[in-house]
Amino acid sequence: MIIETDIYLEGSSISLIPLELKHKELLFEAIKSPEVWKYTWREVKTMNDLEQILIIAINNKKEGKQIPFIVKDKLTGEVIGTTRIGDIDIENRNVEIGWTWLSPKVWKTKVNTECKFLLLQYCFELLKVIRVQFSISGRNLRSQRAVERIGASKEGTFRNHRIKADGTIHDNIFYSIIDSEWETVKEKLNYLLEKKY
Repeated sequence: MIIETDIYLEGSSISLIPLELKHKELLFEAIKSPEVWKYTWREVKTMNDLEQILIIAINNKKEGKQIPFIVKDKLTGEVIGTTRIGDIDIENRNVEIGWTWLSPKVWKTKVNTECKFLLLQYCFELLKVIRVQFSISGRNLRSQRAVERIGASKEGTFRNHRIKADGTIHDNIFYSIIDSEWETVKEKLNYLLEKKY
């Protein structure tokens, strides 16, 4: 498994573009709403909060541990969020897809579905991974439903796994899709992308 960390993935309505620090202002405008962070263990209230997250992502990219993207609307050219491939385990051909924070104005649209499609297709068909995992705050029911909807299997709960800056404690729910399930998941994703929202 060879990891290229500066890749571009093109869908029909979105582009996934390598994340750089220069994107911070546009990204902050897209995801500054408290609703984005309400059910996560992270907290972004200021540009500096977001910058710290992006610096970690960019450093992890340089070390080959993550492939972070911004999500851009192809029609408007607007930055509408961010997502990543992370926890890259070359030896065991495993990765995690996550760190997906999207503007509330694209919630309940095809954007998240297309993000997942592009990332999963890249992971299974180009990186040839055998397992993709998702980890989601136990409080984030919307994100749990989203990965269940595309066919990910719930594996278990890490209880009291994350502490948010405000002191609240979150369980962490793990899901996965394995290589033998990819074709079925791909069909489901294609069906969902063809549906009218």
